[in-house]
Amino acid sequence: MPDGFIFMKYDERSGMEIKAKYPEEKLQISDKTLMHILNLHEFSEQAGIVSLTLDNINFVTYYSGVDTDYFFILMLNILENPEDYEEILEEISQTIIKNLDEDKYLEILPSLFNKTIDYPKKKNDSNK
Repeated sequence: MPDGFIFMKYDERSGMEIKAKYPEEKLQISDKTLMHILNLHEFSEQAGIVSLTLDNINFVTYYSGVDTDYFFILMLNILENPEDYEEILEEISQTIIKNLDEDKYLEILPSLFNKTIDYPKKKNDSNK
C-alpha cells in the first residue's frame, strides 16, 4: 500500500513548489530527495515515469514534461514494486492536470490516492 502522494511544480525562478501532499500529516520528504527526483527527470526533458529507492522508501514518479514541469510522486514502502504502480500514477497525474483550474484537484486528491490502495492486487485480479 502506498504511503502517500506528492504533487509538485518546478519553476526556474522559485525552484520546487509542493502543490499538494496526501495524506499531508503523514508525509515527510527532504528537499534533497525532491532534488534527486527532479534531476532524474531533467536529463530526458520528456514526460515519463521513473522509479527509485532511497533509504527505506520506494518512489515512482511521473513527470509531465518540460512544457509544464509538474512532478507526481507516489511514495511506497520498501517491499512494494514501483513498476506495479506506473499505470495508476500516470492516470492520476493526467486527472490532476485536467483539474488544475481553480485548484479543483485538491478536492479529488483523497479519492485519487485511494485508487492506489491495493491497486496491484486489483489489477492482477482483473487480468485473470
